Amino acid sequence: MMPTFLRLALSPLQELSAEMQDRSSHQSKPYPSLIAIARRNWRTCAALLAMLTDVGILTFSFFASAILHHPTMSLGEIFSSHLKFYFFFVGIFLFLFTSMGIYRTVSYTPLKRHFFAATKAYVYGAAILLSALFVLGNTFYSRPFLITLFTLMVAVYWIVWLLLRQAFRVLRKRGYGQWSTLVVGPAANVRKLLDRFEDYPDLGYEPIRPFRTSLHYRDDGKLHVNTADIEHEILRHRSEVLVLTSPDLNGSYDDLERVCRKYRVRMRVVSPETDALYSQVRIHDIAGLPLFSPERKRLDAVKRGVKRAFDLVAASLLLILTSPIFLLVAIATRLESHGPVFFKQKRSLSDRDKPFVFYKFRSMHHEADEKKASLFPLNESNGALFKIKNDPRLTRVGRIIRRYSIDELPQLLNVLKGEMSLVGPRPLPVDDFARVTKADDVGGYYRARANAKPGITGLWQVSGRSHLGFKEMVMLDLYYIENQSVLFDIEILAQTIPVVLFGKGAY
Repeated sequence: MMPTFLRLALSPLQELSAEMQDRSSHQSKPYPSLIAIARRNWRTCAALLAMLTDVGILTFSFFASAILHHPTMSLGEIFSSHLKFYFFFVGIFLFLFTSMGIYRTVSYTPLKRHFFAATKAYVYGAAILLSALFVLGNTFYSRPFLITLFTLMVAVYWIVWLLLRQAFRVLRKRGYGQWSTLVVGPAANVRKLLDRFEDYPDLGYEPIRPFRTSLHYRDDGKLHVNTADIEHEILRHRSEVLVLTSPDLNGSYDDLERVCRKYRVRMRVVSPETDALYSQVRIHDIAGLPLFSPERKRLDAVKRGVKRAFDLVAASLLLILTSPIFLLVAIATRLESHGPVFFKQKRSLSDRDKPFVFYKFRSMHHEADEKKASLFPLNESNGALFKIKNDPRLTRVGRIIRRYSIDELPQLLNVLKGEMSLVGPRPLPVDDFARVTKADDVGGYYRARANAKPGITGLWQVSGRSHLGFKEMVMLDLYYIENQSVLFDIEILAQTIPVVLFGKGAY
């Protein structure tokens, strides 16, 4: 019998084949191998490997520089005397690399984009560290030490990552981060998407050969496909991803979701607005907008637990830090106008989702809700979004706190109650969903926003906010739901800071 370590080293294809057979017979392995886990969660594994690699690079660069400039000190003495600055150095760069989205996209982003983001993080990190040392009146860390540190860090980073990215290419050829992909839709749309997959091979979508299936309209006025044909192709090619090239295929959505659920296949849709959206925001995965992903109970439970813990800790700290702002806004609001300090409203993520009580600082006159209906002709957005740049209902205090998103701070209470998260799709007033038209509902797929917990901030807020319409908000939310992680949350929270400080898209 072949030893376990040899089987793992020499037979990854057998593991993948066995996994696929289990999936097609609707059974799952109780104890999947490490290789099978790595294949299914390659992007997560790559992100973890990237982070550990950077910790190694930063640690080596720091202590190598210290040893060169303190040859008479022992390693123990160097470690104890440099410990605080070392942790600050590593922490700053890990935070900046995460904020630039390097770890989240490292498994598929082009090398040129990776190094560009790393360079930006390097410049910001060096500026922060040098500024901190200047403010603290540093006399211990000499200029030659800092020059050596930052020079060595760049050289080691480039060498290590050139080698590691080459290793990623080898692993990709062996099936890691590769998904057998079935593309369905009109011939012209299919050809366009196949060309995109060919242009971006690092994304890992391996389309199976084109096949023909009937597209027809039924009495309900919706476009349908032959579900039996698609099910046959999924079984034949052991497909892992199903991409619909148009949201107009929503007539068969329920049937296709049933098939995808049955065979644990991811389903995505490409919208006509996708190209324009991807050019505006930092989204690189161009396969389409997620509609259905197979449930992974153990992994999803861990992700939810980590996200909840992160929300509780971060929201508690933010409440403590912003408590003086709460007091100032409360006093200013009561001095200017009658009415409560807090505004409460029932909100949800879709017209079928259970609403909850949503908190904000009151930024409008107390009779604002009664005037809303008369202002609909002035609405500058679409779908369920109601936005007026110069809303006459705003108070003077309200204009200021809206400009800098201070009115959103009470939602930290929603986070502590478990009704919201720091990052997630934006909840909207329940009544506003009645205004969603067929032209704005993205084929009805906007209801999939309810697959996540509502958030104070999200991709929509950092990607244009009020300058983007309801359709764009839905597509960004669906993308976030598919790719959500603590790393992604940190990236979005970091991008929220300049958006808030400069009032970008806020009104």
